[in-house]
Amino acid sequence: MTDSTTTTTTTTKRIRRAAALGALGLTAAALLSACSSSSAPATTTTTVPGGVLSTGNAAYLAADLKAPAGTLNASGSTFVQPFFTSAFYAYTGKNQGLQVNYQGVGSGSGITAFEAGTVAFAASDVPMGTSDLAKVPAASGPVVQIPDILGGVAVAYNLPGVTQRVKLDGPTLAGIFDGSITMWNASQITALNPGVSLPAQTIVPQVRADSSGTTYIFTDYLKAANPTAWTLGTSKTVAWPAAAVQSPKNSGVAASIQSTPYSIGYIELSYAIKNKFSYASVKNAAGSFVVPSLSTVAADANQKTTVSATDFSIVNQAGATSYPISGYSWAIFLQKQADATIGAQVVKVLDWTTHTGGGQDLAAGLGYVALPPAVQNQNRTQMLTVTGPTGQTLLTK
Repeated sequence: MTDSTTTTTTTTKRIRRAAALGALGLTAAALLSACSSSSAPATTTTTVPGGVLSTGNAAYLAADLKAPAGTLNASGSTFVQPFFTSAFYAYTGKNQGLQVNYQGVGSGSGITAFEAGTVAFAASDVPMGTSDLAKVPAASGPVVQIPDILGGVAVAYNLPGVTQRVKLDGPTLAGIFDGSITMWNASQITALNPGVSLPAQTIVPQVRADSSGTTYIFTDYLKAANPTAWTLGTSKTVAWPAAAVQSPKNSGVAASIQSTPYSIGYIELSYAIKNKFSYASVKNAAGSFVVPSLSTVAADANQKTTVSATDFSIVNQAGATSYPISGYSWAIFLQKQADATIGAQVVKVLDWTTHTGGGQDLAAGLGYVALPPAVQNQNRTQMLTVTGPTGQTLLTK
């Protein structure tokens, strides 16, 4: 084996080790000391939604995207945390000197930290709305919000003795999570699962305790699939029934599902894949029961190829193969950076992370779908508008 091959193999193994640790909530900076390797994750080939990447993208990413040395602090979504952990670790390996300390604290807490100016950027599975934007000082200028990855929300469950995959639809999920369906052998569930012996056991719903973009995507789907029946709202925070077990972060809900027989909850797909959970096939808008996967999440996104911070929902899209509980994570930062060094760190690492040839190449191996080419191009257009304190552009074509 040549020296170059050995170096490449070692780097690849370290990145995969970083991704596994990321699911446990470690920061990218902490991963720099990780030296042991792990087996390669399964590789899935997925066709991303339509569009053509800007010409010269690979050459662009290879040229002058090294950010200044230092530590960049960021926080927010746990939906995106495994991807960010791996991507930022890979970026640091290519650009020695910059470490990204990303804390997965939940979308709401990340936005609060961004509003307070204690982080250089935040991540959320639902963009900042009017009320949140109003809390950002006017002198800071406009807020830029770009998609950073595409993923699905799996409905994971712990059903001892049940080996067949459970089928669920919008009305049944709404009943489970609003507390009106309380038993696993309830008629609404058994009707969807003929031939499956479901236990006469009480359902234990598992939900998020913190302000969560994953909760927003899940409740957005429940509202879209049940416009009149779902009454708990579409929000990052929900007044759940008393029977629901509340845990912070995707990792917290995943751990609670894993340790609680007869439980069911919603978690980002990568957490379900990494933990080898059982998860439901969900009835989509076309009437098909679809299992969440990279291809079915991509199929859902392909039905709506243009998204923005004010028109971002892709739940319950048409199409026979669309997985209906899908969504984007969003990176949030200031267009007018008060510090040129920090600003250059932000735009360069996020530009690399959100493009093919950079961090998006890691998506499939981590249980995510790479951003559509049209979205990647849109991201770069927005990042080219970011300036330093004297008006200088911080990212160039």
